[in-house]
Amino acid sequence: MTTHIEFRVLGPLEVGVRGRPVRLGGPRQRSLLAALLLDAGRVVSVDRLAAAVWGERLPESVRTQIPIHVHALRKAFKAAGCGVQVIVTEQAGYRLRTDGVWLDTREAEEQAGAARRAAAAGQSEQAAAMLGRVLGLWRGPVLAEIDTTEIAAVARGLEDARLGIAEEWAEAELACGRPREVVTRLAGLVEEHPLREGLRAQLMVALWHSGRQADALESYRQGREHLLEELGVEPGRGLREVQQAILAGPPACEVTQPEVPRLLAPRRGGNPDDEPLRVGSGPVVTVRPAQLPPVISAFVGRMTQMRTLDRLLGQDGRHLPMGVISGAAGVGKTALALQWAHQVVDRFPDGQLFANLRGYDLDGESAQPAAVLERFLRALGVDGAAVPAGVEERTALFRSILDGRQVLVVLDNAESAAQVRPLLPATPGCSVIITSRRRLEGLMVGGGALPVPVEVLTEQESAELLARVLGAERAAAEREAVAKLAALCHGSPLALRVAAAKLVMRPQWPVAEMAERLADERSRLDQLSRGGLEVRAGIELSCRELSTRAALAFRRLGLVDAPGGFAPWLVAALLDTTVHDGERLLEQLVDAQLLQPLGRDGAGQPRYRFHDLIRLFAREQAEAAEPPDARLAVLSRAFGALLGLAEQARDARYGNRYPMVPRGHASRWLPEDASQAALLSDPLAWLESERLNLVSAVTQSAELQLADLCRDLAAGFVHMFESRAYFDDWRSAATRALRPAGSSS
Repeated sequence: MTTHIEFRVLGPLEVGVRGRPVRLGGPRQRSLLAALLLDAGRVVSVDRLAAAVWGERLPESVRTQIPIHVHALRKAFKAAGCGVQVIVTEQAGYRLRTDGVWLDTREAEEQAGAARRAAAAGQSEQAAAMLGRVLGLWRGPVLAEIDTTEIAAVARGLEDARLGIAEEWAEAELACGRPREVVTRLAGLVEEHPLREGLRAQLMVALWHSGRQADALESYRQGREHLLEELGVEPGRGLREVQQAILAGPPACEVTQPEVPRLLAPRRGGNPDDEPLRVGSGPVVTVRPAQLPPVISAFVGRMTQMRTLDRLLGQDGRHLPMGVISGAAGVGKTALALQWAHQVVDRFPDGQLFANLRGYDLDGESAQPAAVLERFLRALGVDGAAVPAGVEERTALFRSILDGRQVLVVLDNAESAAQVRPLLPATPGCSVIITSRRRLEGLMVGGGALPVPVEVLTEQESAELLARVLGAERAAAEREAVAKLAALCHGSPLALRVAAAKLVMRPQWPVAEMAERLADERSRLDQLSRGGLEVRAGIELSCRELSTRAALAFRRLGLVDAPGGFAPWLVAALLDTTVHDGERLLEQLVDAQLLQPLGRDGAGQPRYRFHDLIRLFAREQAEAAEPPDARLAVLSRAFGALLGLAEQARDARYGNRYPMVPRGHASRWLPEDASQAALLSDPLAWLESERLNLVSAVTQSAELQLADLCRDLAAGFVHMFESRAYFDDWRSAATRALRPAGSSS
């Protein structure tokens, strides 16, 4: 069949037609194309394409932007000389055709399959050569330039496949009697992936059969050290058996066909070898635990996260599938974990274990791994007298019992990676789901965990949740009030459930009554409390471990109305510090799930925003901790920074073309490390990024009777309002600024 176009994703995304590269557009087009290529031959829905391109932050125009990007890709292919329509429009989405298309992932899959058939037939030379060519298809990190969660998760799976093929290649090369070639190739891979036990086992055998027994044992020592330090686990059975073979077996030169023990092949139900495990002299362990709590009612949305978790079921069986669901307080992490766990319960015939690790619990300290392990061991049928005393011994017994079995472990409300590591099985037949307010990056780096971030619900999903709790008839009768109530809860599932529960217990209340009570920001958090469920308490727990300066930044940020989000310079002004220090404090708040990162704005500044309920809590804390005059001084400095930076941007962009704009008497403030190079390299983009905040600052300074600041802020942006035709903003700012001026005359 004639090849019209070639696609390569096993490295940076590349497209070619008859040897000539195709010029692709920006990152959105590349992300969309990558999503189609990773599902080549299958229809990909617009929703999935949108998630691949924008992640969770979908633009309102997503339904029109996807066809625009598809058209641009088709145009690029045609301009390069591709004579066929590669991307086909289907009723449910788009499909990338596979006829006449060469795709490196498909080539790798076909060649690897042929190599495995050759190996099974005893044709080791042919298998080794083919697998070597397959490895050559990888040109670097898979799609490293695309960072959306959808693409990154698949990219990790392809990288994992590469390592698996490297293990198969090593096995074939060893069967051909070429251990030195294996050492040359695997040494670097093992250094890059020190926790990959299959690779290390093959390297140890290759070193052994190259006459380097001491190096082989040193590799085992290093691997064990990595596993203990990073995961808190001992090497698996396969790696231990290789070590024992090296210690006890004949010299490498006397062995003609080295055999690498297979690592932790999972037992299956009905296998005659699947005998129950005996623990010491105690009873036979045959218990099948079923500890999952019931699903939380009225679950809505989260389809992207559910699909991400589904990928755990398709991993290659060489390492422990593990997902970390992270998000702010009350965002629905536990609900998502339980919803998915109950849907896949049939995939884990040996049982399910559940533990609340109480990482963020008002009633006491977080759960200790030793206590959780004791409960798990008893649930698995171990007699209390047979439970070891130490954490390490309990972890070892726990992993021994689960070795080769298929158990789902759900660890809810984790505080840290260190708390979780002793509770992880070692067998890839199991899966682990962890929920935490922190991202637990240590588990992702050291254990290959899949990140599953959870954000607030959309207004449509929020209204749907309310309707499910209140009942369709009641929700339909007050559709507008339900929509208003959903908006006031700002997408927080916890807030929505509290509000709905109050209405259910008060059937005489109209929905509009609850919405009216929440409309007052000063009492909103008070209203969102019922029966032990309290939005305020959940946020307070997230603040518990903040440093003193991060807590101060959090409180003071709550004083500022910033509808456009905020950049590090604002924290610098609020705390009278540097921009660099401001960014560091903002990242601490992100780690605590108290701020949401928005990426970089048009001026290149990192940008952040509050969830509205968290902003209300931050403002409460500031008003309780700092007297009015101190708060006024802080806000004056923040607005002075906005004014000073805006004037720098104006002068850099327009020079003296706006001499009619007067300079008032309000104080300006600039951080020590502010400069045109650092903050104002693109002055117009900076002004655009702060436009919404400027209009808000004019209003807020007027309410605080900061007349000079109010007037100067309104005048300072005149140049941008006029040149960019923001006439509504200009009118709003000018009108608001004139009120304190008129009242003072």
